[in-house]
Amino acid sequence: MPLCTPDFIAMTALSIAAVSIALLATLLGLAYMAAAFFRKPEYESFVSIELYQLGVSAFLMVSIFGFSCFAAQVTEVLAGSDPFAIARSYLSYISNNLALVAIMSMEVLKIYSQYMGSISMRWGLSVWGVLVPAFPSFVVIERVADFLLALMTPFTASLMVQQVIIEVIKAIALPFVLPAGAILRIFPPTRDAGTFLIASALGFQLVYPYTYVMHSEIVGMMLKKADFKSPLGTLDQNRYAAFSQWAVSQGGMFDIDGLLFRPLEVMPYILLQALFLPALSITLTIAFIKGTVKFISQKMG
Repeated sequence: MPLCTPDFIAMTALSIAAVSIALLATLLGLAYMAAAFFRKPEYESFVSIELYQLGVSAFLMVSIFGFSCFAAQVTEVLAGSDPFAIARSYLSYISNNLALVAIMSMEVLKIYSQYMGSISMRWGLSVWGVLVPAFPSFVVIERVADFLLALMTPFTASLMVQQVIIEVIKAIALPFVLPAGAILRIFPPTRDAGTFLIASALGFQLVYPYTYVMHSEIVGMMLKKADFKSPLGTLDQNRYAAFSQWAVSQGGMFDIDGLLFRPLEVMPYILLQALFLPALSITLTIAFIKGTVKFISQKMG
């Protein structure tokens, strides 16, 4: 992890923290001299309070950096691997192997139904006859496919957004947000903001990705126990193109199981990860952040 490397701790985090502590200590020394010169006891009280807070901030820096590295290793041991890697692999499977395949299948079904629904034939004599659709049922199939596409497309986008969020958290939570919070915790005007950033960095680095490890276990178990009529394939456009060409040229019926029923079977699992489970993850993370902020503010404030 970037934060747990000796170079980052020695050259970045601790160096900036040392400069911040030295700066605040200098300002407190000047405030104490001003209190003695102008005979302001309230200044002396302010200096004594801030000296205590300075010691607390120094203790928090050491303990938080150590705790974050230790907790990250513990979560990695419990998960069996890096929680971010597990979350990345899980979301990639749900979005690429389930959601995108289902969308591609229904898109092919929609295009094929539009083509078949547009075919017409003449009924009766050439003069008094009428043109009627050759396959009127394909209009209904096209509407069903269009509705399912409109339903699943935003949920698939939600899965992709979750992947982006995981990568952003991995990149900034510990390397940037946690040191910034530790530094802001030192100075009185930004103390509350620093406490919030510390709790947020710990919550999103430790709790949030671990919830996706739980999602992977839960949904993976459900997928294994699900009795699908036939397994889902992969995103192979050539296979669908060849099938559509055969259906149009030879007049064969489309694969209703592969293009419609199998996407319907996996849709509940896609909606579960797109709607409910992300809300559960953010709820647990926010609860952890609120509890951490309250602990730091009350026990060490």
